[in-house]
Amino acid sequence: GNLRAEVIDYGIFDENNNYLNVIDNEKTVVLKSKVKFNDEVDNPIFTMTVKDFQGNDIAGTNSMIEKVYPGKFHKGDIVEAEFKQKLPLAPNKYTLSFSCTHINANGELEVLNRKYEALLIEIVATKDNVGLVRLDTEMKVKKVD
Repeated sequence: GNLRAEVIDYGIFDENNNYLNVIDNEKTVVLKSKVKFNDEVDNPIFTMTVKDFQGNDIAGTNSMIEKVYPGKFHKGDIVEAEFKQKLPLAPNKYTLSFSCTHINANGELEVLNRKYEALLIEIVATKDNVGLVRLDTEMKVKKVD
């Protein structure tokens, strides 16, 4: 990126703010990135992406998708972006990436800074699943007369 903003710290935490690197796919976690602005930026886009070890995007979101418009930040401002969610992925090891981007005056995506594969995370589960995503299913079976 052009470093108009820099991702200076990041992590994944439980709801009590304890740092995690092993995540139960049933539990809510908080993904955080801390960004320092080196220039004035209006409505930056904060992102997180989970990838597998082959480099495939498995899941992700950003402040624009979530319809969070954070406003204007000035040189020297430090911001913490939080994504509170479950990671209902199949048990495996994944990487987590963070970035800060911006839509410029020409309507183009401007990359301010990206931290690719910033964290290695391990997803564990108490129940098996099929495929890449754990489904939170409530199932019933009843005999019909």
